Amino acid sequence: MDEIGDYSPEQLQQLRGNFVRVREIIQAEDMWERVPEWAREFSLKNLEGVVKFAYFAGFLDMAGVRRLLLMNDKKEINRLRTRWYKEVREQGCWLC
Repeated sequence: MDEIGDYSPEQLQQLRGNFVRVREIIQAEDMWERVPEWAREFSLKNLEGVVKFAYFAGFLDMAGVRRLLLMNDKKEINRLRTRWYKEVREQGCWLC
């Protein structure tokens, strides 16, 4: 995700709310304990991390990812998905 300076105050507030929403989705599946302690507070990096976790766990589809990360550009979302799959192949994920 982009740096915080790239978002308006309204978008940052929406992203904070989206972090809470995805946390609630993960908690409803009893999987919040899999999220590392360092990733349990809002930041853009942590938002992306919990959204990626929810996506690979099957709790979100790509439309949900786009909404939660405020991404509308299809090329951008395709690059993100490609990067995520590469990261998971190389580093594993919180599900492992």
